[in-house]
Amino acid sequence: MTQVSKLDGFPCYEIVSPSLKYQQAIYLSAGIHGDESGSTEGMLAWAEAHVDRLHSIPLLIYPCMNPWGLVNNSRFDAQGVDLNRVWELPQNPFIQYITERCKELDFKLVLNLHEDFDGLGVYLYEPIRGGRPTEHAEQILKTVSPWITRDPRRKIDGRSAKNGIIRPRPTNPPEDGIPEALYFYLRYKCPTFTFETPSEFDLNLRIKAQASMIKKAISIAHS
Repeated sequence: MTQVSKLDGFPCYEIVSPSLKYQQAIYLSAGIHGDESGSTEGMLAWAEAHVDRLHSIPLLIYPCMNPWGLVNNSRFDAQGVDLNRVWELPQNPFIQYITERCKELDFKLVLNLHEDFDGLGVYLYEPIRGGRPTEHAEQILKTVSPWITRDPRRKIDGRSAKNGIIRPRPTNPPEDGIPEALYFYLRYKCPTFTFETPSEFDLNLRIKAQASMIKKAISIAHS
């Protein structure tokens, strides 16, 4: 783990596995919204459970994108900026570093870990350009059933949801800016998933749900 930036008085870290030099990368990030602690804790739980395998998986990990927000339980950074809406023309030095760093790489999977204050269960985003989607989103969500049910809403943040799966069109981005997942999907054209656990549920259950989704998604990418 290497400190690559500092924001609002807090260090920002990057984790790179040795096998990243030889394979297409798997990108993981968490904690871009500081009030979504289950995302960072879920990533940590997954990593601790798979320490013996981490060196062989081509990982690029940013375990906490907004450390000030995490400490202060804030969605935003210290300047009141939503760091998940600034990826088109980033001014934030940490995000600038990430976008430059990633220009050197090809990706086969991108995972962004989030939580939802209004969530009624687990759900995920899988952007899609068209055509028949794979079963991967369904397979990933099946793994959370021992801990948290799927969000039953048919509309989540104004987008249609079906059985916990939202498939937004890349041509219809949020009005307030380009999020991390859409940036990676458009630039690298690889499978991209955003996991959402309900932040008002028990933390231990959210951690287990996040860790199980990471494990399944990476297993699919390596199959």
